[in-house]
Amino acid sequence: MFLEQDIQQGYVPFPESRARQYREQGCWQSQTHFQMLADLALRYTDRIAAIQDDKQLSYQQLYRLAIHYGSYLKQKGVRETDFVLLQSPNVIEVFIVIFGLYAIGARPVFCLHGHGSYEIENIARQSRAVGMIKLCASDNEPTASEICDAFSVPNFNLWFRDTLISQHSLEASLPQLKQVVSESDLQAQSTAEDIAFLQLSGGTTGLPKLIPRTHADYIYSIKKSVEVTGLNPETKQLVVLPVMHNFCMSSPGFLGVFYAGGTVILSRVLHPRICFELIEKYKIQQVSLVPAIATLWLNSESLTDYDLSSLAVVQVGGAKLLPSLAEQIIKIFNVKLQQVYGMAEGLVNFTHLDDTDQITIQTQGKKLSHLDEIRITDHDGQALPNNAIGHIQTRGPYTINGYYNLAEINRRSFTEDGFYKTGDIGYLDDELNIVVTGREKEQINRSGEKITPSEVEEFILQHPRIKDVCVIGVRDESLGERIKAIIIPKTEHHEINLKNIRHFLMSKNISHFKIPDEIEIVADFKYTHVGKVNRKELG
Repeated sequence: MFLEQDIQQGYVPFPESRARQYREQGCWQSQTHFQMLADLALRYTDRIAAIQDDKQLSYQQLYRLAIHYGSYLKQKGVRETDFVLLQSPNVIEVFIVIFGLYAIGARPVFCLHGHGSYEIENIARQSRAVGMIKLCASDNEPTASEICDAFSVPNFNLWFRDTLISQHSLEASLPQLKQVVSESDLQAQSTAEDIAFLQLSGGTTGLPKLIPRTHADYIYSIKKSVEVTGLNPETKQLVVLPVMHNFCMSSPGFLGVFYAGGTVILSRVLHPRICFELIEKYKIQQVSLVPAIATLWLNSESLTDYDLSSLAVVQVGGAKLLPSLAEQIIKIFNVKLQQVYGMAEGLVNFTHLDDTDQITIQTQGKKLSHLDEIRITDHDGQALPNNAIGHIQTRGPYTINGYYNLAEINRRSFTEDGFYKTGDIGYLDDELNIVVTGREKEQINRSGEKITPSEVEEFILQHPRIKDVCVIGVRDESLGERIKAIIIPKTEHHEINLKNIRHFLMSKNISHFKIPDEIEIVADFKYTHVGKVNRKELG
């Protein structure tokens, strides 16, 4: 069922011919995310679903507390189909909030923990969200109300303080209710093919684009990820990447662990010593990382201080994994490596646990579903044969057909026959493993975060002492790419340095991962024949 209001507001549904195929072949089931949790609570009642610091949740507790929190949201005025912005660090309460929203048929918009008021305002306007829930890692963080006070959005008048964060028991930290209702009393009418949530994607505008995912398509991708990663009820997975990221959510992510009946152990920090301690303490078998964190762990002085022998599988995605780093992960951690190439828009590829080291190190694996369609094209959109490098396009049972409320961008991002233009360059080898060789856009991929240079340039140009600037990505073994700002000052100013620029940008409330890692002061730029800055020459 596609809600008419969503289509009117800019949701692009699957063509009925393809939707029918996905139903008939069993890809899409008639289960929502909350119905999935209800089923898990019956099957794995007292098993531990999640652990964070001194707090833990069984599957039954998560289900019961989600109903409790959903009742609270409903009493506060959140209605079925409402979009609600959600921003959270890696804390156990976020699972209660997510499933509490699903319990009443509301729909989270997953904002990154690093997003400031600049990004939040634009996300709120584009999604037509009714409000925001923000969980805080410390008392020093701005609350949702403080963030929202920085702007005014029509109908955006509902926010919640970090009411769940408490040093006491989870039950004690929940809001007090006039009446706690049962699941049946919540009366959510959502169906599996309705929009479940909105995720975010970077893009040519620099502001996040909204990615609508349905319950059916997302749960299918979770199920297939569980199969290819070998999760089971005995699995313990460390979640160290931000919980709001698609990779951390579903590939296989915490939802994959829940689907399998396993246990998620949350880490609020990336520090190797803390993570190694958790691996040793809980005998963790799997973890998903981006290359930058993998590098940090490999170079840690604490590496030999802990027993990491339980660790069996490491998934790495989010940015290009260099073969040399892949070899180090396999050798030093003594694990099976799985490369993951995917995107919040849909398509996911994994190397398989039984692949040879050659495939694991040199490729990004095979498509998740037999109904995923991947084609490599030339600049004119003509399909290329295997081993020919070109533009990667895709469509399938869990890849979106358009961004939410962005008709003009959709015309550029999707082909007439429904293929999503990923913006990546690569090829398929003879065994249909995908190999990603680069990006066709100028986006900077810093540790898995996509940064649009023009957006950062626009902010830097607001500095009163800067005449011009060009922001580029510079190859970095740890980050994939680091951000470099090449600056032409108005006059000779010794005050223009990296510290000054970073402080200036932080005052603009943009995401921390968009702030330059280095700067260079120059007298002029090199230009192409048509008058554009030659970014390649600057690099």
